[in-house]
Amino acid sequence: MTWKSLIQQQKPLTVSLVSFMLMLVIVVIIGLVGGRHIIDYLQERLIEHGIDHNEEVIMGMHPLLEHSLQDGASVDGVITDFQRFIDHAEPFGVRLFLVDLSQGRVVADSLKIRHLPYPVKDLVVTPVHRFDGSLIKDVAHWDGTAWRRTSSGAIELLTLHPLRMPESARQHWALGVSSDLTELLVLMDELHLHLDMVLLITYGLIGLLGFLVLRWIGRRYESGLEQQVAKRTRELEKAHAEILEQARLATIGQTASVLAHEMRNPLASIKLALSSVSRNANLQDREKQRMALVLGEVDRLENMLNENLEYVRPVVRDEQPVHLDELLDKVLTLEEPLMEAASLTLVRHRCAECPAVHLDSRKMQQVLLNLLKNAREASPVDSKIAVTLRKTGDSLVLLISNQGEPLPPKIREQAFDLFFTTKARGTGLGLGLVRRVVEEHGGSVELLGEDDGMTTVQLVLPIDTDTC
Repeated sequence: MTWKSLIQQQKPLTVSLVSFMLMLVIVVIIGLVGGRHIIDYLQERLIEHGIDHNEEVIMGMHPLLEHSLQDGASVDGVITDFQRFIDHAEPFGVRLFLVDLSQGRVVADSLKIRHLPYPVKDLVVTPVHRFDGSLIKDVAHWDGTAWRRTSSGAIELLTLHPLRMPESARQHWALGVSSDLTELLVLMDELHLHLDMVLLITYGLIGLLGFLVLRWIGRRYESGLEQQVAKRTRELEKAHAEILEQARLATIGQTASVLAHEMRNPLASIKLALSSVSRNANLQDREKQRMALVLGEVDRLENMLNENLEYVRPVVRDEQPVHLDELLDKVLTLEEPLMEAASLTLVRHRCAECPAVHLDSRKMQQVLLNLLKNAREASPVDSKIAVTLRKTGDSLVLLISNQGEPLPPKIREQAFDLFFTTKARGTGLGLGLVRRVVEEHGGSVELLGEDDGMTTVQLVLPIDTDTC
């Protein structure tokens, strides 16, 4: 299993947490290494400062001793005067001593730990190292700057400079200074500890904040991707539905063509023959009823054939824009007598400010006829049907409401699906034709829920900008 496949199998939160921990480990390591570098740098600066301080102390006393020796003062007198002077050096944090290199003995020391003079090896009991790492083997004869770790573990910085002696002198003196760096180094260790803690906390907070920010950005990015996927999914579903619709249309078209070719002429012949027979005066009432029933079935077959042909016929908009109220007038002219026969009351609300729009007036008239017919057939006796047209924004909104039994939500959702019908002898093409024609005009149609005892069909058509 590769790393890529392993990562792809994990949850996004797991990947984020592991990435955060790796980032935190890297940041901590970098922080600790950086802190150690800072402390090492500060220690180097402190040691350099200690060396400079020792040099300044030596440079301050060096001329005094050389002048005394050059002026002819006795060696013992110079040692006595120097010892008396350096007795007060310890409070200043340094140790001053005078070494006779010719004899390898300390002849003066501000730290009176033993009787003077005493061997240099008793001055530096532990090994002495130069700063290049080399060990000073002969501690009785050396000069410059060095360091040693005392028996108590303290770090001592040593500086030894030879003095210019008179030509007659048999001694060879060197002035030395030592300073204890322990407190400074302990301070640096404490600083290192605190610095590491501060760095760890700081980098941890930075890492956590970065993780949260990245997680927030990641969630926004994931949300954007999810929206894009959802959008693409809807587009694919819409394209799939359109393909299915086209396939259904092609099937209906082929069926309609076959029906038109195979059924129109036989149906016309049957209808003509039955009509002739029904006019025979010798027919009894029972036979006339049967003939009327058969003729009704023939008419129903013709209507079904016409619906199939009408469904597959494409939408072709008229060259001249049409007022929707005028189409409603034509349709209501046909429907009003049927409504009166069913004791239905028509409530009409016209729209004076509604502009004319480019429509396929013949197909749109069929749409309005189907909607009004459904409203009429669903209305109980002595009820009312309301037809309202209004302008809302850039759209025309037509509302056709009728009183009747409330429809379940599932039926309202499927009412405009092709071949869906609740009628025992329905084809399911009427409202399917309505939706197809309205959508090809760029509009929408839906069956709204019951409101004030009325079930409403809402038809929305866009207004042409060039006709406003």
